[in-house]
Amino acid sequence: MRVTRPKTPPKMQPPMTPMIDCVFNLLIFFILTPSFSLTEGYLTTNLPTTSGPVAGKKQIDVQRIKIELLDEGPKGERVSIVLNDNQNLGDNFDLLRDALKKLRDQGLPANHPVLLSPTMACRHKYVVKGFDQAVYAGFSEIHFAVPYQ
Repeated sequence: MRVTRPKTPPKMQPPMTPMIDCVFNLLIFFILTPSFSLTEGYLTTNLPTTSGPVAGKKQIDVQRIKIELLDEGPKGERVSIVLNDNQNLGDNFDLLRDALKKLRDQGLPANHPVLLSPTMACRHKYVVKGFDQAVYAGFSEIHFAVPYQ
């Protein structure tokens, strides 16, 4: 038996109606969604109208307490404590605590800034001890300076 085949293959076309519907829906979506405004690309800020970094505010100069921890001896095994650039306390952290308590008793508030400034070779244990003494004396705002060489 002989089977006859058509000479040209049948044309296959995808259905165009759903594709056109999707394209029109996307076109409408992209036309309606963008919002163009003049402030696009700018961050809104609430800056004061007067000029200068501290305009309108009375600048209060607060003298912070400075604790310097200077390494001494081989490999920084000893430390020398200097309070406010003029009071050398040796390596006695109890004297540091007593001096800080005396400053608190003279009327300094608990949030008075304390700056702990170790040298580069100063051991961490001495920095922690200095921090602890400032906390024991009642100070709550303790800052650390970047170690210098």
